Amino acid sequence: MKYLLLGMVTETGQQLSGPDFEAWMAEIGAWYEKEGSSGRLADAGHQLDSPDTAKTVRASGVTDGPYMEAKEVLAGYSLLETGTIDEAVDLAATWPGVDRGWITMEVRPVMVQ
Repeated sequence: MKYLLLGMVTETGQQLSGPDFEAWMAEIGAWYEKEGSSGRLADAGHQLDSPDTAKTVRASGVTDGPYMEAKEVLAGYSLLETGTIDEAVDLAATWPGVDRGWITMEVRPVMVQ
């Protein structure tokens, strides 16, 4: 079954800069390399640009900037393929920075239509 993995950077993660940020990005690259060869990463997906580049669509029209109430920022997504959601959750828990509170990972089943 396929599961969408959504990464949301926490306020703590948003504060990283310089060598700390670069080291985190290197860890993420290594995670993709490892999981890309495991067969559990169906599609690496994409990282998203910063929220201040977003356009928000509302009933009143399109406005500049994000207006989500969350303190976390959606950073990107990937598509996993595992036997169960629990396997996908276990894989998401290995994402670099989850253990340090820098990012929160959300796993959602992909509906077949």
